[in-house]
Amino acid sequence: MTATETLRLDRLNELMDVRALDLEPGSVRFEQELGPRFHDHRGRTVLGSIGVLVDAVPGGAVGTSMPAGASVVLSQITAAMAAPLPASGAIVARGQAVHLDLETGTGLATGEMVGPDGQVAVVLQSRGMVVTRPATHTEAIARGERLPVPAAEPVTDAAEFAGHAGLDVVTGIQAGRIARGPLAGLLEVDLVDVEKGRVAGEFAPREWMSNPLGSIQGGVLVSAADLLTGLAGQSLTAPGQDYRTLDLRIDFVRSPAVDGPRIRAEATVVRAGRRLALVETRLEDPAGQVLVRAAASVQLV
Repeated sequence: MTATETLRLDRLNELMDVRALDLEPGSVRFEQELGPRFHDHRGRTVLGSIGVLVDAVPGGAVGTSMPAGASVVLSQITAAMAAPLPASGAIVARGQAVHLDLETGTGLATGEMVGPDGQVAVVLQSRGMVVTRPATHTEAIARGERLPVPAAEPVTDAAEFAGHAGLDVVTGIQAGRIARGPLAGLLEVDLVDVEKGRVAGEFAPREWMSNPLGSIQGGVLVSAADLLTGLAGQSLTAPGQDYRTLDLRIDFVRSPAVDGPRIRAEATVVRAGRRLALVETRLEDPAGQVLVRAAASVQLV
């Protein structure tokens, strides 16, 4: 196998501009080129912009530790923001397997993401679980043709909603008066219910979101959860006030299939102070089964 083949990642990572710089047993180093096609409706890089990378780093660290024939899926990820993410430039992410126990079928990994200025921007911790189901989509996902890069949806000029409360902005996105932004456009997230402190949206699983096991890659779910979390936080803001997610802990409860039904994501503020809001977000299928549960701290600036 050539070095190029060794370092090639699957189609989803390639679509998100994630590249492997180094792969060793229990240790990985990836890079993602940030830019406008991953921005939110404010034209900013958010945690959801690098959701696929957030999943790939600890998943890769544990995955490279596994013996031949064994697979691992992440059951939990915690991402803590150390500094704001840059609007553009390369972010380098390192992952390290801390512990792997094949008897109990669990693994623990840590990681960090460093921005172009050399400052740590995100700190990661993740737990993985060994799975026995076969990787049915490996050939198409890992070695298939590259996915086409869709055109980025627009960003509304911030001057157009300056002076408006955050709830007005979020309801404007729901009504289509304000652009939902490139990241929400990529995932095709539509807002269906908005009130102060609670925002719900829906999106459909797509084939391009698949991992080799035939389910939606966890990083896509991280991106969706972070998008709704941020909008719930924004719904609390006064005119001239800003917000940012400080940390996100996400538990993967069930793996949604890429040919499954639409997914509902609902974020609810459970406590709001003057500077900090605690937000719980759930992703569910139409029957109400929980797929993902997330908890976040959102800073009100």
